[in-house]
Amino acid sequence: MIKNRISNLFTAFLKKWIDVKIGKLNSKEIFQQILLISTTLCIISTISNILLNLSTPLIFTTGFSSIIFGYLYYLVRFKNHYHLSLYIFISLLFLMLNILWFLNAGSYGPTLLIFQAFIPMFLFFTEIRRKLYIIFLFCVNISILFAVEYFYPETITQYATNEERILDLYFISFIFFMFEIPLLYFIQKQFITESLKAINSEKVKSAFLANMSHEIRTPMNAIIGFTELLKDPHTEEEIKDQYLDIIKDNGNVLLQILNNVMDASKIEAGIIEVNNKTVKIKPFFERIYATFLGQIPSNKQIFFTYEIPKNLTCSEFYTDELLMYQIISNLISNAIKFTSKGFVKFGIEAPNPCNPDWIKIYVSDSGTGISNEDKNEIFKRFNQGKVEFKDKKDGVGLGLAISSELAKKLNGSISLESSNSSGSTFSVTLNKINIPVGIAI
Repeated sequence: MIKNRISNLFTAFLKKWIDVKIGKLNSKEIFQQILLISTTLCIISTISNILLNLSTPLIFTTGFSSIIFGYLYYLVRFKNHYHLSLYIFISLLFLMLNILWFLNAGSYGPTLLIFQAFIPMFLFFTEIRRKLYIIFLFCVNISILFAVEYFYPETITQYATNEERILDLYFISFIFFMFEIPLLYFIQKQFITESLKAINSEKVKSAFLANMSHEIRTPMNAIIGFTELLKDPHTEEEIKDQYLDIIKDNGNVLLQILNNVMDASKIEAGIIEVNNKTVKIKPFFERIYATFLGQIPSNKQIFFTYEIPKNLTCSEFYTDELLMYQIISNLISNAIKFTSKGFVKFGIEAPNPCNPDWIKIYVSDSGTGISNEDKNEIFKRFNQGKVEFKDKKDGVGLGLAISSELAKKLNGSISLESSNSSGSTFSVTLNKINIPVGIAI
Protein backbone atom coordinates (compact mmCIF):
# COMPACT_ATOMS: atom_id res chain seq x y z
CA MET A 1 0.00 0.00 0.00
CA ILE A 2 2.76 2.45 1.00
CA LYS A 3 4.82 1.35 -2.03
CA ASN A 4 1.90 2.12 -4.38
CA ARG A 5 1.41 5.54 -2.83
CA ILE A 6 5.10 6.37 -3.20
CA SER A 7 4.99 5.15 -6.81
CA ASN A 8 1.92 7.27 -7.58
CA LEU A 9 3.54 10.30 -5.96
CA PHE A 10 6.73 9.76 -7.96
CA THR A 11 4.73 9.37 -11.19
CA ALA A 12 2.85 12.59 -10.45
CA PHE A 13 6.19 14.33 -9.92
CA LEU A 14 7.49 13.01 -13.24
CA LYS A 15 4.42 14.15 -15.15
CA LYS A 16 4.71 17.54 -13.49
CA TRP A 17 8.20 18.05 -14.86
CA ILE A 18 8.04 15.98 -18.03
CA ASP A 19 5.07 17.00 -20.11
CA VAL A 20 4.70 14.13 -22.59
CA LYS A 21 1.88 11.66 -23.02
CA ILE A 22 2.51 7.99 -22.31
CA GLY A 23 2.91 6.02 -25.50
CA LYS A 24 3.52 9.16 -27.60
CA LEU A 25 7.16 9.77 -26.84
CA ASN A 26 9.66 10.53 -29.63
CA SER A 27 13.18 11.94 -29.88
CA LYS A 28 11.94 15.48 -30.46
CA GLU A 29 9.84 15.43 -27.28
CA ILE A 30 12.71 13.94 -25.25
CA PHE A 31 15.04 16.66 -26.53
CA GLN A 32 12.41 19.28 -25.74
CA GLN A 33 12.21 18.09 -22.13
CA ILE A 34 16.01 17.96 -21.82
CA LEU A 35 16.16 21.59 -22.97
CA LEU A 36 13.56 22.53 -20.38
CA ILE A 37 15.47 20.72 -17.63
CA SER A 38 18.80 22.20 -18.80
CA THR A 39 17.32 25.69 -18.67
CA THR A 40 16.03 25.06 -15.16
CA LEU A 41 19.38 23.64 -14.01
CA CYS A 42 21.29 26.62 -15.41
CA ILE A 43 18.96 29.05 -13.65
CA ILE A 44 19.35 27.16 -10.35
CA SER A 45 23.14 27.02 -10.84
CA THR A 46 23.29 30.75 -11.50
CA ILE A 47 21.36 31.48 -8.31
CA SER A 48 23.53 29.08 -6.29
CA ASN A 49 26.73 30.63 -7.72
CA ILE A 50 25.53 34.04 -6.62
CA LEU A 51 24.67 32.74 -3.14
CA LEU A 52 28.08 31.03 -2.87
CA ASN A 53 29.75 34.27 -4.01
CA LEU A 54 31.64 32.53 -6.82
CA SER A 55 33.46 34.35 -9.62
CA THR A 56 31.63 36.77 -11.91
CA PRO A 57 32.66 34.93 -15.14
CA LEU A 58 31.16 31.71 -13.72
CA ILE A 59 27.88 33.44 -12.88
CA PHE A 60 27.83 35.03 -16.32
CA THR A 61 28.45 31.65 -18.04
CA THR A 62 25.58 29.82 -16.30
CA GLY A 63 23.25 32.79 -16.68
CA PHE A 64 23.99 33.17 -20.40
CA SER A 65 23.55 29.40 -20.91
CA SER A 66 20.11 29.48 -19.25
CA ILE A 67 19.01 32.18 -21.72
CA ILE A 68 20.29 30.24 -24.75
CA PHE A 69 18.79 26.92 -23.57
CA GLY A 70 15.47 28.66 -22.96
CA TYR A 71 15.52 30.12 -26.47
CA LEU A 72 16.33 26.69 -27.97
CA TYR A 73 13.37 25.24 -26.08
CA TYR A 74 11.20 27.93 -27.65
CA LEU A 75 12.54 27.08 -31.14
CA VAL A 76 11.87 23.36 -30.74
CA ARG A 77 8.42 23.59 -29.18
CA PHE A 78 6.88 26.52 -31.03
CA LYS A 79 8.94 26.89 -34.23
CA ASN A 80 9.67 23.21 -34.96
CA HIS A 81 13.42 23.82 -35.48
CA TYR A 82 14.47 20.47 -34.04
CA HIS A 83 17.69 19.66 -35.92
CA LEU A 84 19.05 23.22 -35.85
CA SER A 85 18.42 23.46 -32.11
CA LEU A 86 20.02 20.04 -31.54
CA TYR A 87 23.28 21.09 -33.21
CA ILE A 88 23.34 24.42 -31.35
CA PHE A 89 22.60 22.66 -28.05
CA ILE A 90 25.43 20.14 -28.44
CA SER A 91 27.90 22.83 -29.52
CA LEU A 92 26.90 25.15 -26.68
CA LEU A 93 27.06 22.32 -24.17
CA PHE A 94 30.65 21.52 -25.15
CA LEU A 95 31.58 25.20 -24.98
CA MET A 96 29.87 25.76 -21.62
CA LEU A 97 31.40 22.66 -19.99
CA ASN A 98 34.89 23.61 -21.17
CA ILE A 99 34.50 27.11 -19.76
CA LEU A 100 33.11 25.74 -16.47
CA TRP A 101 36.06 23.35 -16.21
CA PHE A 102 38.51 26.27 -16.07
CA LEU A 103 36.32 28.58 -13.98
CA ASN A 104 35.12 26.00 -11.46
CA ALA A 105 38.14 24.05 -10.09
CA GLY A 106 38.50 21.61 -12.99
CA SER A 107 38.33 17.94 -11.94
CA TYR A 108 37.94 19.02 -8.29
CA GLY A 109 34.67 20.81 -9.04
CA PRO A 110 31.28 19.56 -10.28
CA THR A 111 32.02 19.93 -14.03
CA LEU A 112 33.17 16.33 -14.45
CA LEU A 113 29.89 15.20 -12.87
CA ILE A 114 27.96 17.38 -15.32
CA PHE A 115 29.88 15.83 -18.21
CA GLN A 116 28.91 12.35 -17.00
CA ALA A 117 25.30 13.37 -16.39
CA PHE A 118 24.72 14.61 -19.94
CA ILE A 119 26.16 11.56 -21.71
CA PRO A 120 23.17 9.23 -20.90
CA MET A 121 20.75 11.88 -22.13
CA PHE A 122 22.27 11.83 -25.62
CA LEU A 123 21.71 8.07 -25.80
CA PHE A 124 17.95 8.61 -25.98
CA PHE A 125 17.43 11.26 -28.65
CA THR A 126 20.19 10.83 -31.25
CA GLU A 127 20.80 8.22 -33.94
CA ILE A 128 23.36 5.44 -33.39
CA ARG A 129 26.04 7.03 -35.59
CA ARG A 130 25.59 10.41 -33.91
CA LYS A 131 25.58 8.86 -30.42
CA LEU A 132 29.00 7.26 -30.91
CA TYR A 133 30.40 10.45 -32.40
CA ILE A 134 29.20 12.61 -29.50
CA ILE A 135 30.42 10.15 -26.82
CA PHE A 136 33.79 9.96 -28.58
CA LEU A 137 34.04 13.77 -28.55
CA PHE A 138 33.12 13.84 -24.85
CA CYS A 139 35.88 11.36 -24.02
CA VAL A 140 38.49 13.20 -26.11
CA ASN A 141 37.40 16.54 -24.64
CA ILE A 142 37.67 15.31 -21.03
CA SER A 143 41.09 13.75 -21.74
CA ILE A 144 42.37 17.05 -23.12
CA LEU A 145 40.99 18.97 -20.12
CA PHE A 146 42.71 16.56 -17.70
CA ALA A 147 45.96 16.98 -19.61
CA VAL A 148 45.73 20.79 -19.55
CA GLU A 149 44.93 20.74 -15.84
CA TYR A 150 47.89 18.44 -15.12
CA PHE A 151 50.48 20.35 -17.16
CA TYR A 152 49.08 23.88 -16.66
CA PRO A 153 47.38 23.93 -13.21
CA GLU A 154 47.61 27.71 -13.09
CA THR A 155 44.85 27.92 -15.76
CA ILE A 156 42.28 26.44 -13.33
CA THR A 157 40.39 28.77 -10.96
CA GLN A 158 40.22 27.06 -7.56
CA TYR A 159 37.68 27.47 -4.74
CA ALA A 160 38.50 29.90 -1.96
CA THR A 161 38.01 27.18 0.67
CA ASN A 162 37.57 23.40 0.67
CA GLU A 163 34.23 23.75 2.48
CA GLU A 164 32.96 25.92 -0.39
CA ARG A 165 34.02 23.21 -2.89
CA ILE A 166 32.26 20.43 -0.96
CA LEU A 167 29.10 22.51 -0.60
CA ASP A 168 29.03 23.21 -4.35
CA LEU A 169 29.60 19.53 -5.18
CA TYR A 170 26.77 18.40 -2.91
CA PHE A 171 24.43 21.05 -4.25
CA ILE A 172 25.13 20.31 -7.93
CA SER A 173 24.90 16.54 -7.31
CA PHE A 174 21.54 16.95 -5.63
CA ILE A 175 19.91 19.05 -8.36
CA PHE A 176 21.29 16.86 -11.16
CA PHE A 177 20.12 13.61 -9.60
CA MET A 178 16.77 15.18 -8.78
CA PHE A 179 16.23 15.97 -12.46
CA GLU A 180 18.22 13.39 -14.40
CA ILE A 181 17.24 10.17 -12.64
CA PRO A 182 13.48 10.87 -12.97
CA LEU A 183 14.01 11.79 -16.63
CA LEU A 184 15.92 8.59 -17.40
CA TYR A 185 13.41 6.51 -15.46
CA PHE A 186 10.52 8.09 -17.33
CA ILE A 187 12.19 7.59 -20.73
CA GLN A 188 12.92 3.94 -19.95
CA LYS A 189 9.29 3.45 -18.96
CA GLN A 190 8.17 5.03 -22.23
CA PHE A 191 10.38 2.81 -24.35
CA ILE A 192 9.13 -0.31 -22.56
CA THR A 193 5.56 0.84 -23.21
CA GLU A 194 6.35 1.51 -26.87
CA SER A 195 8.00 -1.90 -27.25
CA LEU A 196 4.97 -3.70 -25.82
CA LYS A 197 2.66 -1.67 -28.05
CA ALA A 198 4.74 -2.57 -31.09
CA ILE A 199 4.59 -6.27 -30.22
CA ASN A 200 0.82 -6.15 -29.70
CA SER A 201 0.40 -4.14 -32.89
CA GLU A 202 2.26 -6.78 -34.89
CA LYS A 203 0.03 -9.51 -33.43
CA VAL A 204 -3.11 -7.54 -34.28
CA LYS A 205 -1.91 -6.82 -37.82
CA SER A 206 -1.05 -10.48 -38.38
CA ALA A 207 -4.50 -11.53 -37.18
CA PHE A 208 -6.06 -8.81 -39.34
CA LEU A 209 -4.24 -9.95 -42.48
CA ALA A 210 -5.23 -13.56 -41.84
CA ASN A 211 -8.84 -12.55 -41.29
CA MET A 212 -8.92 -10.18 -44.27
CA SER A 213 -7.55 -12.81 -46.63
CA HIS A 214 -10.35 -15.12 -45.51
CA GLU A 215 -12.98 -12.41 -45.84
CA ILE A 216 -11.83 -11.50 -49.36
CA ARG A 217 -11.61 -15.11 -50.51
CA THR A 218 -15.15 -15.90 -49.33
CA PRO A 219 -17.02 -13.43 -51.61
CA MET A 220 -14.50 -13.98 -54.42
CA ASN A 221 -15.10 -17.75 -54.36
CA ALA A 222 -18.86 -17.15 -54.43
CA ILE A 223 -18.56 -14.73 -57.35
CA ILE A 224 -16.32 -17.07 -59.36
CA GLY A 225 -18.33 -20.18 -58.48
CA PHE A 226 -21.76 -18.79 -59.38
CA THR A 227 -20.34 -17.17 -62.52
CA GLU A 228 -19.29 -20.64 -63.66
CA LEU A 229 -22.77 -21.97 -62.89
CA LEU A 230 -24.30 -19.27 -65.08
CA LYS A 231 -22.47 -20.72 -68.08
CA ASP A 232 -24.64 -23.82 -67.94
CA PRO A 233 -27.15 -23.40 -70.83
CA HIS A 234 -29.67 -25.64 -69.08
CA THR A 235 -30.00 -23.38 -66.04
CA GLU A 236 -33.50 -21.96 -65.67
CA GLU A 237 -33.98 -18.18 -65.79
CA GLU A 238 -35.32 -18.06 -62.24
CA ILE A 239 -32.25 -19.88 -60.98
CA LYS A 240 -30.02 -17.55 -62.99
CA ASP A 241 -31.64 -14.55 -61.28
CA GLN A 242 -30.88 -16.11 -57.91
CA TYR A 243 -27.27 -16.66 -58.94
CA LEU A 244 -27.00 -13.04 -60.10
CA ASP A 245 -28.40 -11.82 -56.76
CA ILE A 246 -25.79 -13.90 -54.92
CA ILE A 247 -23.02 -12.52 -57.14
CA LYS A 248 -24.27 -8.98 -56.55
CA ASP A 249 -24.46 -9.46 -52.76
CA ASN A 250 -20.95 -10.89 -52.59
CA GLY A 251 -19.67 -8.10 -54.82
CA ASN A 252 -21.11 -5.55 -52.40
CA VAL A 253 -19.47 -7.35 -49.47
CA LEU A 254 -16.12 -7.34 -51.25
CA LEU A 255 -16.48 -3.66 -52.12
CA GLN A 256 -17.29 -2.79 -48.51
CA ILE A 257 -14.23 -4.67 -47.24
CA LEU A 258 -11.94 -2.92 -49.71
CA ASN A 259 -13.48 0.49 -48.97
CA ASN A 260 -12.98 0.00 -45.24
CA VAL A 261 -9.34 -1.00 -45.70
CA MET A 262 -8.74 2.04 -47.92
CA ASP A 263 -10.47 4.36 -45.47
CA ALA A 264 -8.43 2.98 -42.59
CA SER A 265 -5.25 3.62 -44.58
CA LYS A 266 -6.31 7.21 -45.29
CA ILE A 267 -7.06 7.84 -41.63
CA GLU A 268 -3.71 6.32 -40.62
CA ALA A 269 -1.93 8.59 -43.10
CA GLY A 270 -3.97 11.63 -42.02
CA ILE A 271 -5.17 12.46 -45.53
CA ILE A 272 -8.93 12.45 -44.94
CA GLU A 273 -10.30 15.67 -46.44
CA VAL A 274 -13.31 17.41 -44.88
CA ASN A 275 -15.48 19.40 -47.30
CA ASN A 276 -18.27 21.00 -45.33
CA LYS A 277 -21.46 22.20 -46.94
CA THR A 278 -25.11 22.67 -46.01
CA VAL A 279 -26.88 19.29 -45.82
CA LYS A 280 -30.68 19.02 -46.00
CA ILE A 281 -31.72 16.42 -43.44
CA LYS A 282 -34.87 14.96 -45.07
CA PRO A 283 -33.38 14.27 -48.54
CA PHE A 284 -30.26 12.89 -46.84
CA PHE A 285 -32.32 10.38 -44.84
CA GLU A 286 -34.42 9.42 -47.86
CA ARG A 287 -31.30 8.61 -49.87
CA ILE A 288 -29.89 6.40 -47.12
CA TYR A 289 -33.21 4.60 -46.73
CA ALA A 290 -33.56 3.94 -50.46
CA THR A 291 -29.98 2.66 -50.64
CA PHE A 292 -30.29 0.09 -47.86
CA LEU A 293 -33.88 -0.98 -48.43
CA GLY A 294 -32.82 -3.06 -51.42
CA GLN A 295 -29.73 -4.49 -49.69
CA ILE A 296 -31.48 -6.37 -46.90
CA PRO A 297 -31.08 -10.12 -47.59
CA SER A 298 -34.32 -11.88 -48.41
CA ASN A 299 -33.68 -14.53 -45.74
CA LYS A 300 -33.81 -11.91 -42.99
CA GLN A 301 -37.11 -10.79 -41.49
CA ILE A 302 -36.16 -7.17 -40.79
CA PHE A 303 -38.48 -4.18 -40.64
CA PHE A 304 -36.33 -1.28 -41.89
CA THR A 305 -37.47 2.31 -41.31
CA TYR A 306 -36.37 5.82 -40.39
CA GLU A 307 -37.78 8.56 -38.16
CA ILE A 308 -37.61 12.34 -38.56
CA PRO A 309 -39.62 14.51 -36.14
CA LYS A 310 -42.02 16.80 -38.03
CA ASN A 311 -40.30 19.94 -36.78
CA LEU A 312 -37.01 18.73 -38.31
CA THR A 313 -38.19 17.83 -41.82
CA CYS A 314 -36.92 21.19 -43.14
CA SER A 315 -33.75 21.29 -41.04
CA GLU A 316 -30.31 21.84 -42.47
CA PHE A 317 -26.89 21.20 -40.97
CA TYR A 318 -23.44 22.38 -42.02
CA THR A 319 -21.09 19.40 -42.25
CA ASP A 320 -19.38 17.05 -44.71
CA GLU A 321 -22.25 15.13 -46.31
CA LEU A 322 -20.06 12.37 -47.77
CA LEU A 323 -18.32 11.58 -44.47
CA MET A 324 -21.59 11.73 -42.54
CA TYR A 325 -23.16 9.38 -45.11
CA GLN A 326 -20.23 7.01 -44.67
CA ILE A 327 -20.59 6.99 -40.87
CA ILE A 328 -24.33 6.27 -40.94
CA SER A 329 -23.89 3.67 -43.70
CA ASN A 330 -21.33 1.77 -41.61
CA LEU A 331 -23.66 1.76 -38.62
CA ILE A 332 -26.68 0.61 -40.66
CA SER A 333 -24.61 -2.09 -42.41
CA ASN A 334 -23.53 -3.44 -39.02
CA ALA A 335 -27.10 -3.32 -37.70
CA ILE A 336 -28.38 -5.32 -40.67
CA LYS A 337 -25.44 -7.75 -40.48
CA PHE A 338 -26.04 -8.63 -36.82
CA THR A 339 -29.85 -8.67 -36.97
CA SER A 340 -31.60 -11.71 -38.40
CA LYS A 341 -35.13 -10.91 -37.24
CA GLY A 342 -36.79 -7.81 -35.83
CA PHE A 343 -36.10 -4.20 -36.78
CA VAL A 344 -33.42 -1.77 -37.87
CA LYS A 345 -34.24 1.91 -37.73
CA PHE A 346 -32.40 5.20 -37.82
CA GLY A 347 -33.50 8.67 -36.83
CA ILE A 348 -32.44 12.12 -35.71
CA GLU A 349 -32.71 14.39 -32.70
CA ALA A 350 -31.87 18.10 -32.47
CA PRO A 351 -32.46 20.92 -29.95
CA ASN A 352 -34.27 23.22 -32.38
CA PRO A 353 -35.70 22.81 -35.89
CA CYS A 354 -34.18 25.72 -37.83
CA ASN A 355 -30.51 26.08 -37.00
CA PRO A 356 -29.55 23.36 -34.50
CA ASP A 357 -26.34 23.68 -32.45
CA TRP A 358 -25.97 19.92 -32.66
CA ILE A 359 -27.69 16.90 -34.15
CA LYS A 360 -27.77 13.30 -32.98
CA ILE A 361 -28.37 10.60 -35.56
CA TYR A 362 -29.04 7.19 -34.06
CA VAL A 363 -29.18 3.66 -35.48
CA SER A 364 -31.09 1.06 -33.45
CA ASP A 365 -31.56 -2.66 -34.00
CA SER A 366 -32.98 -5.71 -32.26
CA GLY A 367 -30.04 -7.92 -33.14
CA THR A 368 -27.08 -9.24 -31.21
CA GLY A 369 -26.33 -7.23 -28.07
CA ILE A 370 -22.91 -6.06 -26.95
CA SER A 371 -21.55 -6.89 -23.50
CA ASN A 372 -20.18 -4.22 -21.16
CA GLU A 373 -16.66 -5.59 -21.47
CA ASP A 374 -16.78 -5.24 -25.25
CA LYS A 375 -18.17 -1.68 -25.26
CA ASN A 376 -14.72 -0.21 -24.57
CA GLU A 377 -13.11 -2.31 -27.30
CA ILE A 378 -15.72 -2.19 -30.05
CA PHE A 379 -14.44 1.07 -31.58
CA LYS A 380 -10.87 -0.19 -31.84
CA ARG A 381 -9.59 -1.38 -35.18
CA PHE A 382 -9.92 -5.04 -36.16
CA ASN A 383 -12.37 -5.66 -33.33
CA GLN A 384 -15.82 -7.20 -33.59
CA GLY A 385 -16.39 -8.19 -30.00
CA LYS A 386 -15.23 -11.00 -27.77
CA VAL A 387 -15.13 -13.78 -30.39
CA GLU A 388 -11.83 -14.66 -32.01
CA PHE A 389 -10.92 -13.52 -35.52
CA LYS A 390 -11.60 -16.86 -37.13
CA ASP A 391 -15.14 -16.94 -35.72
CA LYS A 392 -16.17 -13.43 -36.63
CA LYS A 393 -18.90 -12.55 -39.02
CA ASP A 394 -18.47 -10.81 -42.36
CA GLY A 395 -16.08 -7.90 -42.24
CA VAL A 396 -12.62 -7.16 -40.89
CA GLY A 397 -13.58 -5.12 -37.84
CA LEU A 398 -12.88 -1.69 -39.30
CA GLY A 399 -16.34 -0.15 -39.76
CA LEU A 400 -16.88 1.17 -36.23
CA ALA A 401 -13.27 2.31 -35.84
CA ILE A 402 -13.52 4.24 -39.10
CA SER A 403 -16.87 5.75 -38.11
CA SER A 404 -15.45 6.88 -34.77
CA GLU A 405 -12.45 8.56 -36.44
CA LEU A 406 -14.64 10.23 -39.06
CA ALA A 407 -17.00 11.52 -36.37
CA LYS A 408 -14.04 13.22 -34.68
CA LYS A 409 -13.16 14.81 -38.03
CA LEU A 410 -16.68 16.27 -38.11
CA ASN A 411 -16.40 17.74 -34.60
CA GLY A 412 -18.48 14.94 -33.11
CA SER A 413 -18.43 11.56 -31.38
CA ILE A 414 -20.13 8.15 -31.33
CA SER A 415 -21.73 6.53 -28.29
CA LEU A 416 -23.24 3.10 -27.72
CA GLU A 417 -26.14 1.82 -25.68
CA SER A 418 -26.63 -1.94 -25.58
CA SER A 419 -27.42 -4.85 -23.32
CA ASN A 420 -25.74 -8.20 -23.34
CA SER A 421 -28.98 -9.94 -24.31
CA SER A 422 -30.19 -8.13 -27.43
CA GLY A 423 -30.44 -4.82 -29.19
CA SER A 424 -27.98 -1.95 -29.72
CA THR A 425 -28.24 1.78 -30.37
CA PHE A 426 -25.33 3.72 -31.84
CA SER A 427 -25.63 7.50 -31.66
CA VAL A 428 -23.57 9.97 -33.69
CA THR A 429 -23.54 13.45 -32.14
CA LEU A 430 -22.22 16.20 -34.42
CA ASN A 431 -21.62 19.69 -33.08
CA LYS A 432 -22.31 22.82 -35.07
CA ILE A 433 -19.59 24.19 -37.33
CA ASN A 434 -19.97 27.87 -38.20
CA ILE A 435 -20.60 28.56 -41.88
CA PRO A 436 -17.75 30.66 -43.35
CA VAL A 437 -18.65 34.17 -44.47
CA GLY A 438 -19.65 34.31 -48.12
CA ILE A 439 -21.20 30.82 -48.31
CA ALA A 440 -24.90 30.97 -49.04
CA ILE A 441 -27.36 28.59 -47.44
